[in-house]
Amino acid sequence: MFTRKKLHGRILTILSLIALPYTVWAAAGEVQVTVDNLNVRSGPGLNEPVVTTVAKDTVLPVLAEEDNWVQVKLPNGNTGWLASWLTRALPPKTAVNQVTSQVQNLNVRSGPSTTFPVMAAINPDRSYPLVQKSGQWYQIQLPGGQKGWVAGWLVKETAGETQGASAAASPSPAPVQPPASVPVNQGSTSAGDTITLHHDPYVYPEPDATVPAIGQLSQGQTVTKLAQRDGWIQIDYQGVPAWIPQETGTGSTVTPTPAPPSGQEQSEPAGSAPQQARPADSSSRTTATVSGSGVNLRSQPTTQSERLATLALGTSLEVLQKQGDWYQVKTPDGKVGWIAGWLIDVQEAAVPEQAYVTVLNPDTNLRSGPGTSYDIVGRVQAGERYPIVKREDDWFQIRLPDGTTGYIAGWLVNADGTANVVRGNELVGKVIVVDPGHGGDDNGATGSSFSTLEKNVNLQVALLLKNKLEAAGATVIMTRSDDRKLTLQNRVDIAVNNKADIFVSIHHNTHPNALTNGSIVFYYNQGKSSTLASYVQAELVKATNYKDLSSRFGNYFVLRENPVVSILAEIAFLSNYQDEIRARSSKQQDLAAEGIFKGILRYFAAQK
Repeated sequence: MFTRKKLHGRILTILSLIALPYTVWAAAGEVQVTVDNLNVRSGPGLNEPVVTTVAKDTVLPVLAEEDNWVQVKLPNGNTGWLASWLTRALPPKTAVNQVTSQVQNLNVRSGPSTTFPVMAAINPDRSYPLVQKSGQWYQIQLPGGQKGWVAGWLVKETAGETQGASAAASPSPAPVQPPASVPVNQGSTSAGDTITLHHDPYVYPEPDATVPAIGQLSQGQTVTKLAQRDGWIQIDYQGVPAWIPQETGTGSTVTPTPAPPSGQEQSEPAGSAPQQARPADSSSRTTATVSGSGVNLRSQPTTQSERLATLALGTSLEVLQKQGDWYQVKTPDGKVGWIAGWLIDVQEAAVPEQAYVTVLNPDTNLRSGPGTSYDIVGRVQAGERYPIVKREDDWFQIRLPDGTTGYIAGWLVNADGTANVVRGNELVGKVIVVDPGHGGDDNGATGSSFSTLEKNVNLQVALLLKNKLEAAGATVIMTRSDDRKLTLQNRVDIAVNNKADIFVSIHHNTHPNALTNGSIVFYYNQGKSSTLASYVQAELVKATNYKDLSSRFGNYFVLRENPVVSILAEIAFLSNYQDEIRARSSKQQDLAAEGIFKGILRYFAAQK
């Protein structure tokens, strides 16, 4: 029974809410709870009484918003208030678009990058519902309820019927294919003319196809020409001066066809392995020989999956990738599938010349053979660099200055000249808090050249990272998934309350000197936090080609006051012209997310 004082307080609260502007009450949309047993309070504040709790992933309609709180309608018809930083806003209901492959046997992967294994293949004869997009990757709904990811530049997107928000796709330009050539309309043009594109040219920040692309245009689009020189046309690209290759009068292109930005596939037919597992030089490919008779080739790396073929003793195979004790292989007749590692003899790939490893941690063990069961024959230190003799599974044999050799775990080094060791199941069961810095009326840094708001690019990279982490088995909790303001303590509390394994804060930098550029990953505590920072730093700069400014100590609240293993990644400088124009590119954002993802993956591999 309420006391008179409490009843009086409730009446005042109701009256004050009635007096709120219509726009507050007219809040639309839904939110999804991101933590388990989230408290529902009678009012918008931590001091208000708890009236009930709701389970993780519950979707509730929003009635109103106040500060960092949302009022929702509960399943029983009652209303209550939730801390908005423990929910994520769902997009409004919209049309579910359809995706159709533009090539035969297009790989469907378990996550949004070539890092993830192939789970199926699709063909142009059927369309699939689009679930969501992550950079240049599209998640589609497969028959039987499975979901998978396809390369967006190899599919066509068409409008579909209106359905609920959970299946809706966010609007974005239609996907495009990497061009075989980059023609524009023929004939002489002058500044200010409109050009209609005849293909899908990549867009560059300067007239140089060797620098990373910042975007791509589609056939049929029109652009305004700003200038022309040396086989390039300058155009207005989303408010930014940029360059595309020019077609000559004969129809040939002046500049060579650009490859997609680093980390993406030129084409992705079924059975092709991730790029890092498929060296161009056939002499450096890993091969295997079937060591038993009647060995099954299966569709997935399990003994329960569909049998694709039966292989005879001695059959030669090309190894595409490894997952646990299973290998994805290609048979002499072109079939691609999985085979148990204990039924084949693997001949490891030759390591290219001039390949090195850089040691990431102090006192790293050097062993007599490729495994932790072998004797320790020495120790090497962080920052030391050694040439690679050969690779065996996840181990590198390296040569020391005195000519002797030893084996070092591939997940404890950064490889140069050959693929890094990235394990695929290290994130299963891990809780990771991803924190897009700033938000709401806190814009963070503002770009010097194009007025880019840091809060926006932070969130874009963070959402791409979330998709990659979840696809690898992690539980991801966002401190914010839309444009809202949180206190620094809110951000730390989310990590602590959810017993996170790591906390990753995403930022972009600024500096008074416009020439300063590059990536820095900060940590506060030595040990696991500094180790995580070193892995993420190495993979971030490798994926993006931003300048390597090294991981380093940073006295930031979300690191200093955080008992969870924590890092803060400053991806690029918005005060630098080149960094800012690249940070605005969805492709570059996806590469940044990919680099951070791989660094996290390697950190957890090293912890084992």
